[in-house]
Amino acid sequence: MGKRETKDLPIKTMAQAVEEAKAKIEIERSGIINGLYTRHKRLNRVMLKYWRFGLVTAIAGMSGSGKSAILNMIEDDFSNPDLNPFFIDKIGILAFKYEMGAADEVLRTLSGRAEKSFSHLLSSEINQEQSNLQKKPIYNTVDDFEYADLCSILDKLKNRPIEYIENSGNLEQLWYTCAKWKETNSNKKLIVTIDHTLLSRKLSEKDDLELSANTAQVCIRLKKVYNAMVIPLMQMNGEIEKANRRDNQDLHFPVKTDIHCGNQVFWACDNFIIFHRPEILHIDKYGKKPFALKTKGLIHGAVIKTRNGRTDDIFFKEEFAKGNIIEVKAEEFKWAIQPMKFE
Repeated sequence: MGKRETKDLPIKTMAQAVEEAKAKIEIERSGIINGLYTRHKRLNRVMLKYWRFGLVTAIAGMSGSGKSAILNMIEDDFSNPDLNPFFIDKIGILAFKYEMGAADEVLRTLSGRAEKSFSHLLSSEINQEQSNLQKKPIYNTVDDFEYADLCSILDKLKNRPIEYIENSGNLEQLWYTCAKWKETNSNKKLIVTIDHTLLSRKLSEKDDLELSANTAQVCIRLKKVYNAMVIPLMQMNGEIEKANRRDNQDLHFPVKTDIHCGNQVFWACDNFIIFHRPEILHIDKYGKKPFALKTKGLIHGAVIKTRNGRTDDIFFKEEFAKGNIIEVKAEEFKWAIQPMKFE
């Protein structure tokens, strides 16, 4: 991919590396903001204050875990001038949306802004009370006044620096799309999101494992050549769904081996987060005793790798009906611990 490479690799001296290290310390101590914030403060802290350029952060989850919705929130936050005023007109997000269309992604963002469900926006949300009374499904209708309000919110998003790639391409096309964008936007910082990696078309790859390995190489190259922030989404395999994992509270939390074809990307990335909803596996009490958590509405953000920080467990409450998730303390979901009885 790219120009024909020479046989030798570029060499950097220790003196050059030292000067670059000094520059990193200097820019951070100066107070200049050198990264992007999300709405989730603890997640920002795990990323060492904010999400930084030149890093690969992989996100994984089961189908239905909300990982695509979470990525949508991250993109919305990165491009939100209220959260990241320092980066107005300084960034561009290339969002490779192989799973959903751009309009649906925008509707997800609108859902969070308007605090309305996706189904409500499409006039397809059941009114349970009316449905019970009339003994047939009764759906909401977005009236003219609400439609005008929704359009007003959407119009304010038009200048956000997000560009969508809806058609699935191979990794060579992904690379050249990013390279072409940088040619015409050399003064802007690049963010690349991929939803999701195994939906890339195979070029010479014979299977998903090789596709995953090559995706890891492209992610590394994007961060090295363009200092890009890269966020690929990945699927989990079926291991966490097995009966012994569901029944044994010691095995509830997701681990590296739960990632489908994940070894190469795991090694390549700087940070790896698995978003897990035990509720969809019909687990009532989640995690080790006596710290089992109630699962209704719970999302577990398992930070299983961070190259420069520390791993962590972050818990969220899903509010998908309002297009949002909220960071919470684990105590909010804890089962009441029964007092010890002495007989």
